[in-house]
Amino acid sequence: MDKIQYNNLSTTGPSPAIWADCPVLDMALDPRIGYHVFDDFLSWPLIGTQTTQIAHDKYKVFNTGSGVVTQVSAVNSVETSGGILSITLDTDNDSGSIAQAYPSFLLTGSATTSAKLWFEARVAVNTIATNTLGFMVGLAEVEQWTLATGVPFNGGDGITNSASFIGFRKTEDGLGSIDSVYSDRATSFTNIGAGQASCTANTFVKLGFRYDPSLLADCVSFYCDGVKMATTFARSSVTGTTNLKANALGLIAAVIADSGGTSGAFYMDWWRVAQLR
Repeated sequence: MDKIQYNNLSTTGPSPAIWADCPVLDMALDPRIGYHVFDDFLSWPLIGTQTTQIAHDKYKVFNTGSGVVTQVSAVNSVETSGGILSITLDTDNDSGSIAQAYPSFLLTGSATTSAKLWFEARVAVNTIATNTLGFMVGLAEVEQWTLATGVPFNGGDGITNSASFIGFRKTEDGLGSIDSVYSDRATSFTNIGAGQASCTANTFVKLGFRYDPSLLADCVSFYCDGVKMATTFARSSVTGTTNLKANALGLIAAVIADSGGTSGAFYMDWWRVAQLR
């Protein structure tokens, strides 16, 4: 098993607490072992017209109006090395989203039909004031959503019910509070761990989870900056879903603007997901 991810890059890199047992190099050398995605957003194409869902680089993207999904080199006017994805917003109820076009990962709750999975993303927002912006990041039935205004965020903190999701969200009025959540094709998120993570303005935070169908209580365990959260998603909860357990999932990040979020911005330094076959 490769040891690259054992390096303690706890400030900016993937968290050892999540990735220490993920055989990333073995996957690269032998795809039969599993599959792995890591995107540092170093080579983003020129901005296209994003007011309808378009194919952009390896993803599909959308932004309602004057805001865009694009690469930037600075956060809060501070230049940084490495790529950063930015989703900016213009007016109330604006949406901005990026997702894989098609899904590749399974969380069935059964070791017979799905294996261990690792996910993490390093994200930030430019403000945590009330009435500004909310975000979601994680895995969803991405092919079920045509990204648009109101999709996947349904004009506020609600979620469009044509796809399931698991990961993290910050509400529009949530200040710096971040919840671990899921939606089984519902019109709202269900909290798994409410307020167990937090962020401050213009400061990156790493949000991740591990899925292991061999575990009962800790089938899905959630992490903030490499520290395990208290509340987990039990295997019985995974198998109790209808769509989340049955359908493949892909990467997604989406942002919604509230009335005070007209100059809102969401940043993603990188995201990463891997699963054993």
